[in-house]
Amino acid sequence: MRRMLASLVVVVTVVSAVAGATGAVFSASDSIEGNIIATGVINLTVNESAGKPFELSGVYPGYMSDWEYLDIYNNDHSPDGVPFEGYMGLAYTSGETSLWDKVWVTMKTVGHDSDCDNGDAGEKVIYDGYAKNFGSHRLVSSSNYWHLANEEDGSGTPADNIRVGYSERVCQKVGLHSSADSSLMGKNVEFTETITADSDND
Repeated sequence: MRRMLASLVVVVTVVSAVAGATGAVFSASDSIEGNIIATGVINLTVNESAGKPFELSGVYPGYMSDWEYLDIYNNDHSPDGVPFEGYMGLAYTSGETSLWDKVWVTMKTVGHDSDCDNGDAGEKVIYDGYAKNFGSHRLVSSSNYWHLANEEDGSGTPADNIRVGYSERVCQKVGLHSSADSSLMGKNVEFTETITADSDND
């Protein structure tokens, strides 16, 4: 027992000596002042073709509209302008919900020119399906679809930014799926398209 107490006293003494020795150091410091962070600016402009918003009548099962388009334009040319990711959403607004269930949407990028239907290699399908399933926040500026998508900082794959001064043209057709039946005759529905610009998040 005495040996254990003696050992404990030695350990406590050593620990105290070490703790005392680490308390005194030489030190010097300096500072860098004037650090500033300024936020960038997103300026989204949406331009659309003459046929938008869609206003279709006499629609029947299997009908699809002509191609229309919208341009998602990064319209900030100030030094503070930043690239952004382009998103779109479709949402039921009013009218016959069973008709909304049968609305069909086809979207694609315009490709290497401004023509929606000349079939050049740059035209890539973004979505081809029921409008109700499109969602409220679908990325459309990905290089999976758009050949001018950019990722200047190399942070994301695939690239998905619309650079300052650039515009992505999204071509659209809207119609009624061929499975629509006679119960939908004389009905109407309204929906909203939302275009969102989000700062680069990858």
